[in-house]
Amino acid sequence: MTIKEELNQLKETDIYSMLLFVLYQMKNLPEYSVLSELAYVLDKQNLLNLCEYFGGLTVTIPTIDELESLLNSLLMYQYIEIEGLTYDEAVSKIGFNSFDLRKVKKDYHKLSKLLENYSFVRG
Repeated sequence: MTIKEELNQLKETDIYSMLLFVLYQMKNLPEYSVLSELAYVLDKQNLLNLCEYFGGLTVTIPTIDELESLLNSLLMYQYIEIEGLTYDEAVSKIGFNSFDLRKVKKDYHKLSKLLENYSFVRG
């Protein structure tokens, strides 16, 4: 099969993946090494939106564990600061193992200080 025939068989996501892989190879930047996988995670429009908004920037994507831990800290904040539960009631309601609890408690205190200075209003 010729390269032209092979290219004709590619799906749109494959073409974007190949473009991003070639970009990585041409730039030789480690930060670009996983970009080609974005074509399979995001649809075309969202991939282009990502490039439009964040093009040229280095972005670190949080892990699911990081988001989950911070979400638990925010939930603890809601229970204690908004709903008026005690710390022990909030911990009981969420349910943690000891390692998670230390992390969530630490982040809860940081989050509380951070939120003291901000007002979030839906637009």
